[in-house]
Amino acid sequence: MSIGIIVLFIALIPALWKRSGYFVILWLLGSAFLAYEYMEVMFSRAIQDYILTMPMPIGDVSIALNKLSAFFGVMFSLGLPLGMLYGHYYLKEHQSPALRSHLFWLGIMGLSMHGVLWIRHSVVFLMVWELMSLSSFFCILFSKRENMEAGLNYLITMQIGAAFLLAGFGLVYLQSGTFDFSGFEQMKPLPMYLILIGFAFKAGIFPVASWLPQAHPVAPSHVSGIMSSMLIKTGFYGILLVLSLNRLSLSEIAALSFVFTISAFWAVSHLLNERDLKRALAYSSVENIAITGMGICAGLLGMHAHLPAMAVFGFTGAFLHIFFHSIFKAQLFYGSGNILQATGTLDIDEMGALAKRMPYTAAMFLIGIFAISALPFSNGFFSEFTIYRSAIEAFDAASVAHILPSLMLLGALAFIGALAMIAFIRIYALVFQGAPRSTKAEQASELKPGNRLSVLFLSLAILITGIVPGIALRFVKPLLRWFDLDMQIFAGLQQQARQISSIYLIVIALFALFYVIRKLCVREKTGATWACAYPRVSPKMQSSSITYIQPLAYFLKPFMYKKSTHVMAEHPFPQKVEYLEDHPDAIWTLVVRPVSRIISKFLLFFARIHNGKTNSYIAWALGFLVILLVWVVGFR
Repeated sequence: MSIGIIVLFIALIPALWKRSGYFVILWLLGSAFLAYEYMEVMFSRAIQDYILTMPMPIGDVSIALNKLSAFFGVMFSLGLPLGMLYGHYYLKEHQSPALRSHLFWLGIMGLSMHGVLWIRHSVVFLMVWELMSLSSFFCILFSKRENMEAGLNYLITMQIGAAFLLAGFGLVYLQSGTFDFSGFEQMKPLPMYLILIGFAFKAGIFPVASWLPQAHPVAPSHVSGIMSSMLIKTGFYGILLVLSLNRLSLSEIAALSFVFTISAFWAVSHLLNERDLKRALAYSSVENIAITGMGICAGLLGMHAHLPAMAVFGFTGAFLHIFFHSIFKAQLFYGSGNILQATGTLDIDEMGALAKRMPYTAAMFLIGIFAISALPFSNGFFSEFTIYRSAIEAFDAASVAHILPSLMLLGALAFIGALAMIAFIRIYALVFQGAPRSTKAEQASELKPGNRLSVLFLSLAILITGIVPGIALRFVKPLLRWFDLDMQIFAGLQQQARQISSIYLIVIALFALFYVIRKLCVREKTGATWACAYPRVSPKMQSSSITYIQPLAYFLKPFMYKKSTHVMAEHPFPQKVEYLEDHPDAIWTLVVRPVSRIISKFLLFFARIHNGKTNSYIAWALGFLVILLVWVVGFR
């Protein structure tokens, strides 16, 4: 720990000198040291355990790793330096006077993410947790005034979540008499619920996920990628930490399954109708976190029903999806950053035909689409396939009470997976296919190799772990053993993974053979596209983001909050006909913003106190003293 953390602290020095290249190099070096230590804890009996003595009332602080925190640590050690590397090239294209502070807070955010995994003391954990929220808030701002509303919404949401954690940790201390995480074992229901809700704010679980689609579109793309693929995982790490130390009842597991199901459905409904590319990816993060949670619930149901196969498949699929999501979601966010730099917009209705102008970006983005849609040859397919298998295993349960939640999970996974695939096919078609829908899209061109480097590494990781899923299974194996699951069933899953890899390799070989034969035997001819008898084809004649999924969206109307604007034809030969439709987040529009406005007006009332008049200050002080005197006398 000491060498890796020290190197990452040293990386703050070039950050303050605006030397992003040295900053990235030190992050690569420090992350390599940390990855070695995390892997050592995961794959051996080595123990990383330290005691930090601090003044009372904090006392001794345990700094240690277990298999769970090491699992997340490996992901952070691999993902954070790639995010810093992409940020180095991204920031070259977005020069800002705030580069010094941005790099500094970016480094602090990464350090605090690692710190959350090591701390085993609730008070110090909350300090590091707050530092992580504050540093990520400054990273979102990036000195842009238009980012302030989304950034403040994120920060306030995190403070509310921290308040739940503070209340839960306080109750645990009153019950156990210790700040150490050992007091989390067999908690009473109230503190456990409070802590789970507090971590749900960071993980982005409905109905406390509105900050994701607000913060990600305005944040720099490397920050969006790091936050969506890794930072929200700290919330899920906390949830898993609590679940690993406590045994839930069947009703609690069913309630948790329902929450994750609703969260996934809410996210994919908005994903289908979203025009902003990064906001669509943010909704997808909520959906994928919910899918991971559904896998955890399936595993918990298997343990409760004494179905070892269901438990193994559920937890394996969930852990794999956590790992895979950290790869393909970062890849897609960095790819969207390249698209933003090339076109100057995130509106998919302003893009089109980018596959011809940005072929490398289009190919890599398609790989990410395969993964996030859980299609074969990608890693997302194998993780979701394993979760499906877990839900199917519930039919061997002796009790209907175990079968019904599993049926809900199975049906939801199938329906949500189909909607997500349609949504991302729509995005790829509108962004990369067809004709250019704007001048910016027509003038777009491929970026420099440096901007594509991190995306390339992550694309290769998607293909390797997708075609050979046994690699990822070996990675999660120690974690499953730590959860005391049946490893014989896991060995059978490994055998099936090898069979899937064999099938993939055979299909790839046949495809390559047929491709070579076609190239040798078929002469291709090119000509004008048939235009359905229209002599002048216009880009405006293409399907828009709304019309693409309009038949499907019709059935989702009862679950959506819609705003539309019409400009109707007034004459037989109208000059302008326009229809705009938007589907904003109902929680954000109907709850968060109205409440924030009420609070702002309430606080502005007290701003009148600061008017520069001494008589006014004396009057306010006297009024306060009168109220205090009345309260004291009345109390007695």
